[in-house]
Amino acid sequence: MPQNFAFGPTVDSAWLVEHLNDTDLHIFDATVILDPDSWQANTGKDTFDASHIPGAHFVDVITELSDPAGDVGLDGGVHAYKYPDPHTIATTLQKYGVTNASTVVTYDTSAGMWAARLWWMLRAAGFDRVAVLDGGFAQWVKEDRPVTSEPTPRVAADTPFTANLRPELFASKEDVVGYLNDHDTVLVNALWPEQFRGEAKTPLPRAGRIPGSVNVPFTETFGETGQVHDTATLKQLFADAGVTDDKQVVTYCGGGIAASSVALALAQIGIEAAVYDGSLAEWALDPDLPLEVG
Repeated sequence: MPQNFAFGPTVDSAWLVEHLNDTDLHIFDATVILDPDSWQANTGKDTFDASHIPGAHFVDVITELSDPAGDVGLDGGVHAYKYPDPHTIATTLQKYGVTNASTVVTYDTSAGMWAARLWWMLRAAGFDRVAVLDGGFAQWVKEDRPVTSEPTPRVAADTPFTANLRPELFASKEDVVGYLNDHDTVLVNALWPEQFRGEAKTPLPRAGRIPGSVNVPFTETFGETGQVHDTATLKQLFADAGVTDDKQVVTYCGGGIAASSVALALAQIGIEAAVYDGSLAEWALDPDLPLEVG
C-alpha cells in the first residue's frame, strides 16, 4: 500500500558527505560475507577494519542483531538471522549512541542487501530516520569519497532507545499460509530465477517457491553501479510482476535478507512491504507446506 517515509529510504554519497560531521548522524557498516552455495554467513568486520567511511561503526547483524536462539532453518539447524527481541534492538543501538531522535545511514561492501536488512530492522522497530547509502561502499570509493582505517570511538547514548515493533512490517508462516489464496496479497520471491523455479542447488531440504509467488530478484532492483533504479524503472519492474500499490505485499527469500532489499526498492516507490522473516529457511522445512517448481 502507498506509504510516506519520514526519511530515505536511500541517500546518495553527496548527501552523506555534506552531513558527515552531524552530531546526531550515525553510520553503520552492516557487511556480511555470505557463501552463495551454503548460505552460511560470516562477519565482514575485517573488511571494515581495512577501510570504511569516517565516523562509521561496524555492527554485526549476525551476532548483535539476530535472535541467538534462532529458529528452525538451514539443514535442520537455525535460522541465523531471525529478528531479535525489541530489547536486543534497543540495547544494541543505545551502546552505539543511537537515540530515537538520531539519524542512521547504513551501508555494506557488497550488493546492499545487508544494509537493506539493517534498514528494515530499524524501521520494523519503529525507527523512521534510517536510510541506505545508495550504491554502498563501492560507489563511495568510486566517487573518491574519504575513507579511513581508524576505529571510531563508541560512546553510548545517555537516553535509552525505545523499540516499538510495527507488526505490519512482519509476516509469519501462519500469515503467509493465509495469503496463499488471497488475491489482494502478492508474495514476492526475491531470489534469482533459477532458485525461484527450484532448479538451482540449495542447502534447503526442498527447492521451489511458495505457491502463487511472483519473482523480482533483488539484483534487478539496482543497476551495474549498485545504485537503486529510478522510480519509473522500479514501478515498471514491479508492475510487470503484478506488484502494484493496491495490493498487500509480502517479500521473502532464503532467510529474509534479499527480501529486505526488495522491500527497500518497494519503499523507493512508496509501497510498504512486510517481510516474511522466516522465509524458505522456515517454510521448506515443514513438509506440510506446499512448494512449487518449474
